[in-house]
Amino acid sequence: MLGGWDLSTVTTLQSGNWLTPTTSPAFDQSNTGMAVRSGGGAILRPDCVSNRFRSSNTPGVFFNLGAFAETPAGAGRFGNCGVGIMQGPDMIDVNSGLAKNVTLHDNYKLRFEATFTNVLNRSNFAPPQTNISNTGNFGALTSVLPQGLGGNRTGQVALRLDF
Repeated sequence: MLGGWDLSTVTTLQSGNWLTPTTSPAFDQSNTGMAVRSGGGAILRPDCVSNRFRSSNTPGVFFNLGAFAETPAGAGRFGNCGVGIMQGPDMIDVNSGLAKNVTLHDNYKLRFEATFTNVLNRSNFAPPQTNISNTGNFGALTSVLPQGLGGNRTGQVALRLDF
């Protein structure tokens, strides 16, 4: 009963996605008519006034809003922030399984299995809002990743008879 157990694990250690700060088309100072276009795929970027993009590792204030500013009125240009300059939250996800096979008779085998996702039950957050015009939600980690992608811990136990 003590020997013959199989342990399996899949571990994901991933740095955060690279994100780009954006601003609302209503603050377009580029004279390109971005405010009237819809669904064009273009992104308006703000000005960077600091390189301290990360505020803290707390969910409420992950990015520093003070590092960005709207492009000045009448500037006639896009903002100077680069693409992919902010790194989102990292992900640590450990999925594990435990199994035991027992031979009951020549042609009968019993298999016990227990599998779990996110064994550490770590909150892996989805990327935060990057639009600086939305000051209430900018940089806030408001949702976790879905189950199967680093979300909630889940588990299942199974007993199987093979004959």
